[in-house]
Amino acid sequence: MSTTVNAGARLDRLPVSPFHYRIFWLVGAGMFFDGYDLYVASSVLAATIQTKFSTLPQNLQFISLTFVGMTLGALITGFLGDRYGRRFTYQVNLLIFGLASLAAAFAQDMGQLIACRFVQGLGLGAEIVVGYSTLTEFVPPRTRGRWLAFMAFLVVAGFPVTAILGYLIIPTFGWGRCSSSPASARSSCGICARTCRNRRGGSSRRAEPRRPRR
Repeated sequence: MSTTVNAGARLDRLPVSPFHYRIFWLVGAGMFFDGYDLYVASSVLAATIQTKFSTLPQNLQFISLTFVGMTLGALITGFLGDRYGRRFTYQVNLLIFGLASLAAAFAQDMGQLIACRFVQGLGLGAEIVVGYSTLTEFVPPRTRGRWLAFMAFLVVAGFPVTAILGYLIIPTFGWGRCSSSPASARSSCGICARTCRNRRGGSSRRAEPRRPRR
């Protein structure tokens, strides 16, 4: 008589190990820069108004399209994550967001910056879905609330970092440097996630139950 192995239940019973911490910091780094880029808009928009790069109506469009992109990104990524796996979706999200951030730093006018911000919004919304869902899949249920609380802390920690870097960078180097600064760091997170995948030799999705040999 054949039986199946409940892989999900076995993962839930595993004790906390360095693997869990590695997953947390890889995903948490991306979530931190997600919060950073969401909060940095306030510093960037203030600088664009002061330098006459934008007008108040354009800044309102900038904010609106950011949240439109986040809504679409969160919706689409939920389906893509179920279809192709969380880690693959996470890496594609970092690639899209990183390229959009670099392009935003070289925007020639506010229209180009708004377009880049919409694409960034897709990545921001996707990161929220992928980050929390990936962590939930791996951490044990008995401590899951604690892990998610620390993850949320990393997201909001981007606010004071944004304020400090905006104060130091924007007066000297301009708002472009402050806006694009998380791009390279996010790319590093994607490379680390890829390396982690190669070492483990699989995807982030839970293993499918398989029948034992007779």
